[in-house]
Amino acid sequence: MAEIFQFKPKATLTAAENLEAFISKCRDQLTVFGSDIDWEEPVWPNITVFAKLGVITRKPVQGEVQDPEFIDFAKAYFRYQQGHRPTGTKNESKALRAVEAALLQVNGNANIDGISISVLDEAAELARQHYSNGAAYHCGREIERLAKFLTENQLVSSAMQNWVNPIKREDDKNKTGREAKKNREEKLPSDIALNALAEIFANAPMDGRDIFTTSVFAMLMSAPSRISEVLALPADCEVFETDREGIERYGWRFFAGKGYEGDIKWIPTIMVGVAKTAVARIKILSENARQLSKWIEMHPHRFYRHANCPKVADDEPLTMEQSCMALGFAFESRKQCRSSLYNRGLAQKDGVHTLNSLWQHIMARLPDDFPWFDKNMGIKYSNALFALNVNQFHGNCGCSPVELHKPTNNFFNNDLSPREALDGKHASIFDRHCYSAESGERVKLTSHQARHLLNTIAQRGGLSNLEIAKWSGRADVKQNRTYNHMTEYELVGMAERLDSTKALFGPVGDVAKHLPVTMQEFNTLEHASVHVTEYGYCVHDYTMSPCEKFRDCVNCTEQVCIKGDDTEKSDRIKKRLVKSERLFSLAETAVASGEMGADRWYQYHKKTVTRLRELVAILEDPDIESGVQIKLRGNDFSQLRRVAEKKSIEQKGKVNEEAVMLDDLTNLLGGSFG
Repeated sequence: MAEIFQFKPKATLTAAENLEAFISKCRDQLTVFGSDIDWEEPVWPNITVFAKLGVITRKPVQGEVQDPEFIDFAKAYFRYQQGHRPTGTKNESKALRAVEAALLQVNGNANIDGISISVLDEAAELARQHYSNGAAYHCGREIERLAKFLTENQLVSSAMQNWVNPIKREDDKNKTGREAKKNREEKLPSDIALNALAEIFANAPMDGRDIFTTSVFAMLMSAPSRISEVLALPADCEVFETDREGIERYGWRFFAGKGYEGDIKWIPTIMVGVAKTAVARIKILSENARQLSKWIEMHPHRFYRHANCPKVADDEPLTMEQSCMALGFAFESRKQCRSSLYNRGLAQKDGVHTLNSLWQHIMARLPDDFPWFDKNMGIKYSNALFALNVNQFHGNCGCSPVELHKPTNNFFNNDLSPREALDGKHASIFDRHCYSAESGERVKLTSHQARHLLNTIAQRGGLSNLEIAKWSGRADVKQNRTYNHMTEYELVGMAERLDSTKALFGPVGDVAKHLPVTMQEFNTLEHASVHVTEYGYCVHDYTMSPCEKFRDCVNCTEQVCIKGDDTEKSDRIKKRLVKSERLFSLAETAVASGEMGADRWYQYHKKTVTRLRELVAILEDPDIESGVQIKLRGNDFSQLRRVAEKKSIEQKGKVNEEAVMLDDLTNLLGGSFG
């Protein structure tokens, strides 16, 4: 377990001395990320890169590395914070890059002691310019955290604990409306893509790339995981346990991201068969790579005798054909052998290579972290579920049985989407199996869409936010919001099912409870949208215009009341009548006394009282059954009606004008059209 400590500044020391002590402790005493981290290097492999703002390369050159006055503090702060609160995003890097750039821009040097409110403001502005809206917000939040840390631990002379992040959180895209619908469609997989992959998987494909892609996606659909988490699974990830009811449960042992520790993700019963099949197929694909890895660990100086290896002594000179056989190259002709050996930088002659010399060549090409497939998780290539051989799925190049390959996120995602930059040369799994959208467009998918879909299904099924966060491997339940793509109608439907007395949908509820519905079906409803009011509900179409009777629902013809729906609403209507009658009486007295402007209030209250008396009479009429919709008639002013009437008058005038012109033309031509 990594050693961490709680830094406590000494009040008797200056800020510079506290800063020096902080950097020294983080460098020499902390073991976060392992003791073999090279402090002096700007790149900490598979962790972070201490480069300047705007530099995206993982191998920065001179001038792209952070300033010498700043980089030691950046390393110390990053290591300290990740030790106390490890995260997958590591947003501290974004904040440190922005602060370093701001220090240079404001002060002309990158010394952290020169940080101030002005520097923090500039850092936030730089974050807006270099990052997306969401990333900029998180960067600003980390800058705020950095400012508080520096002040509270007396590492700088300035007081900045009151500085707050000025970058607002990106608007929630899970709202109602057309934009939210578009966002949901982008985040969730299409039915065509899902059905296509399911069909290919069910048909037991023989091609290695098809087996890999369909099996990985089947695993993504079995538990809400990131592709990086799935590809990092060990070969012995499967877990079988019997619950208290004697039923055997099946799951995978994950090491999740986003700060959540390793855990078992249990597979829903309905997906257990699919999940087991997917894992079994991947194990067959990776069997040779795992055996090779184990051989190298145990026999690092002896050639791995794979199935096509020539049966000769380790030090016996080889022909070019035998050399190609040993390396897994094509060897149908001597010309082909020469080309393969030349491309690898090896001599193209008989008798110059032995298995021993070729093994030295192979060992020099091992992955950088060998034998570790994922060192942070303690998984070796010999026990990695997704350890592969080089060119194992390459259509033109032969698979190399003596070289290892670690598949990446892009390696998987590239087979799910067309790559237009390759001018049609790349064929995704959908292209290879002739699947296309109804419009004729090429089908595409991303690995993360499966995670969004499973989270939405879990929300629909009523799983608690805590259970969803745990199942998904999240440290914070608030992160669930990003993955919940239930429509507004589904949410209201859930509320109605929790309390059947609340008919929030009104007349559209019966259809909405059976979502999804087609757009055509939704448009045929009596009212596509309703808004609950204090007396009933409003059927105004807000896509046409905003409300023009704000807080005056009684005098609006788009106000609908339901008899017997809610006694509380009926009581409100009766109380409103009593209040309106009193106001009408006062207005009547004011008119009689000749008060200026009282006649307008008199007319308004008279109309309101009349409508309320009519409404109360209907609600109390025993001959009218409960559940009847009550909508009073009226001829109220509305902007939409005014525009429509104006257009009608203009159209009539245009028709009359055209008729006069036609008469004039007929007379001019001597009535020849008669």
